[in-house]
Amino acid sequence: MKKVLLGMCVVATQFVFAQQLISFETSEGYTAGNIDGQQGWTTTGTGAGQPNVANQLVSAEQAVAGTNSLKITKEAAFPGQQNPIVGGFKDIGSAIPHNNFVLSFDIRITEQLTTSSDFEFQTTGQGPTGGVYVIRLRFANDGDIYAVQTVGGTSSYAATTGTWVPNTWYRVKIEGTATGLNYYLNGTQIFSGQFYTTYAFTGLRFVHDNYAGSAYIDRIAINNEAALSTSEIVKRTESISIYPNPTSDILNIGTKEKVQSASIFDMTGRKIEARVMNNTVDVTSLERGTYIINIQTEKGTTSEKFIKK
Repeated sequence: MKKVLLGMCVVATQFVFAQQLISFETSEGYTAGNIDGQQGWTTTGTGAGQPNVANQLVSAEQAVAGTNSLKITKEAAFPGQQNPIVGGFKDIGSAIPHNNFVLSFDIRITEQLTTSSDFEFQTTGQGPTGGVYVIRLRFANDGDIYAVQTVGGTSSYAATTGTWVPNTWYRVKIEGTATGLNYYLNGTQIFSGQFYTTYAFTGLRFVHDNYAGSAYIDRIAINNEAALSTSEIVKRTESISIYPNPTSDILNIGTKEKVQSASIFDMTGRKIEARVMNNTVDVTSLERGTYIINIQTEKGTTSEKFIKK
């Protein structure tokens, strides 16, 4: 039986923003290694006066594009937990209304076994008597995806139509509306249901219950879908590539499809005009940093991340 060992960790550092893209790149101020203390992130506490867990990492092992992602994985010093409470936490500072937001991220999980972890995305806020969960989306170790909702006075994990397989990137999008929450996986709606609690949220959590396997998280977008065009983006198209990456002048688009247009966004969501000529994009005028390029072909839109050096 899983035993509860660790308490829920409180994030100390606050960064106030209404919209953001987080891709864990060097250009955003991240470095490889323990995420604790980087750019407002912290990890699960181990006790009063003790250091937080240290194996939740900024990692270059996997990324949707660019170089880095957040890796959450088992902490060998502790047993498995009854609930997903081990991982990385970020206080976003400003309160996001539970019924008016769009939030998305990429996730890739390595194992799907009875001995593997359940992974959860959570948001947290402040209720009348203390901290509360607002959203909980679980990637269970049997391949199913569950959304926590409250109907009447009963809260439960509701089964969605979404499923996942190991070592595959998925794009998750969650919309808060006046009537409930809508969940999407790779652009397809997998669930529409009620809220868990109806409070504004100020914190993000990517957590697991400390069993086997790892999850990688990339391209977290908070109220910033314009930069990713997630209404059109489906599972990453392997037939489209960009190179060299990083680049200092020309970005080439490798595809057998005809490129109809390309749009570039910086990491605040600001659109930057780009001209495509023979499947190349001149990025000479861009400042150094990380950008998103949306590539439109007759088969749809693909989003890729690149670095201007």
